[in-house]
Amino acid sequence: MAKKSRPAPSSAAPARRAGAAEAWIFLAALALRLAHFALYKDDFWLRTPLLDDNIFLSWAGTIHREGWLARGLGTFYLNPGYPYLLAALGKILIQGPEPIFALQHILGALVPVFIFRIGLAVFDRPTAWTAAVISGLYGPAFFFESRYLGELPIYVLNAAWLLCLTRQVSAPRRWRLWLLAGLCLGASSVFRPTALVLAPISALWALWTLRRRWKELSICLAAFGLGAWLPLLPFQTRNHIVDPASGWGLTTASGGVSFYMGNNPEADGLNKPASFVHGGPGYQYQDYMAEARRRTGRVLTSKEMDRYWIRQTLQWFAAQPRAAWGLVWRKVGYFWNHQEPPDNFFPSVFERFTRLGPMPLLKWGWVAPLGLAGMLWGAGLCRRHWLLHVYVAAYLALNAGFFVLSRYRFPAVIGLSLFAGFALVRLQSLAAGRSWLKAGALALSLAACFWISRLPLIGSEDMAVTHYSMGVIYANQGWKDKAVDEYQLSLQADPGFVPSYLNLGLLQAERGKAAEAIWSLERAAELETNPEQIARLRNAVGQLRAAAKAH
Repeated sequence: MAKKSRPAPSSAAPARRAGAAEAWIFLAALALRLAHFALYKDDFWLRTPLLDDNIFLSWAGTIHREGWLARGLGTFYLNPGYPYLLAALGKILIQGPEPIFALQHILGALVPVFIFRIGLAVFDRPTAWTAAVISGLYGPAFFFESRYLGELPIYVLNAAWLLCLTRQVSAPRRWRLWLLAGLCLGASSVFRPTALVLAPISALWALWTLRRRWKELSICLAAFGLGAWLPLLPFQTRNHIVDPASGWGLTTASGGVSFYMGNNPEADGLNKPASFVHGGPGYQYQDYMAEARRRTGRVLTSKEMDRYWIRQTLQWFAAQPRAAWGLVWRKVGYFWNHQEPPDNFFPSVFERFTRLGPMPLLKWGWVAPLGLAGMLWGAGLCRRHWLLHVYVAAYLALNAGFFVLSRYRFPAVIGLSLFAGFALVRLQSLAAGRSWLKAGALALSLAACFWISRLPLIGSEDMAVTHYSMGVIYANQGWKDKAVDEYQLSLQADPGFVPSYLNLGLLQAERGKAAEAIWSLERAAELETNPEQIARLRNAVGQLRAAAKAH
């Protein structure tokens, strides 16, 4: 009697298990975020736009009024993707903090699912689960999902890009995943053009995974290139129509300014503006334009100004290589440091929204050293998952090449969560298998990474900047008395902080307090170094004096 052949094993059961796991991960991550939203939805600092938030909201309003060209905005000096997203959501009646932040929380809950899938493709199931839990509990993600900033779309799109590239290895029709990966990367670059540094990494991954399949490689690279370019095209077209002199470059014209901001004799590797910058992020681009015009003696186009500041930066590297490269090395330390580097929001607000009520969520100071240890321990496996190593290294290089901010290093958490999960699972596995020597070596590397991350590199909060920023927020709310108090506290913290003198003077003039306004503007003129700004300040003082005499 012939033996009955056994049926071939089916992949349906593992697929169902993976689908169920992903559903639970998404629901758990979403539940935590909705609990966070319920706790803080009436909080003043959640409902109140801060600095960049306020700029993006203002731009979204201009786009809503003027149409997609938004000629009133001129050349973009900040990334335009998020204001256009807000304007598009406003068209379908999704506006205001509650629906916007709820939508962002839903999108944020997808990232742990993506990380779980990447973990399955690259590592194993225990690592995928651990990495998903780490990602789901990462506090700064909750914060960025609760702000009018473009960090959440970058986070989601980069995770989707990584998922496409890791899954395409075993996919039957790879070109579709390569097209989707290109679309994700191109869309991410609309929210911050630095994401395009991942394009050559994508090409190298294609060469690595599709070697000896030249026809398929060509099709996949073409699909990826098309996908990456399509999201950029509308913004390139808009910029060329509004300002033909800008050419067909990227979405913004401030790459050179950002490069110089992080690399010049006055830079500290964080968010320290040059001495000729007089205000917050809404004025920096204009100040750099004015300074470039003053130094060159002629009016520059946005493209010429961008190139000018790149040349200035490269000249500094050539003239003072030791100082320049020393600053780059210091920024590498800042990137791994447990403290959140200064940004256009207050540390106290950041701390408030990276908690779930009284419960602290995971912070960079835990995930980064765990991830670094996982990267180092997994170096021998780099042949299998070098894409993740290079992804984290790319964001380290971007921060070291420009300057380090909390939100600039935030996208690296995608890779670091996976490596952190790998380190924890590997440690548990070694201990369970009684491989004490290897377990001890891994534990020692973990301790070393935590020690490195806790070196005292980033100083304490700059209270002059904090009080100045609070003054700007209160002034935007129309609370002028509170704004005056904050500017005065800023000047108590740093009597040489010019932006607070300037804003205080303008605010006192609005309130009809000419004597106080004159004193503030005169003090700003004494500390100012830009001759054009000095002339404007003295002219304003003269007008105030004349108006006071007339009364």
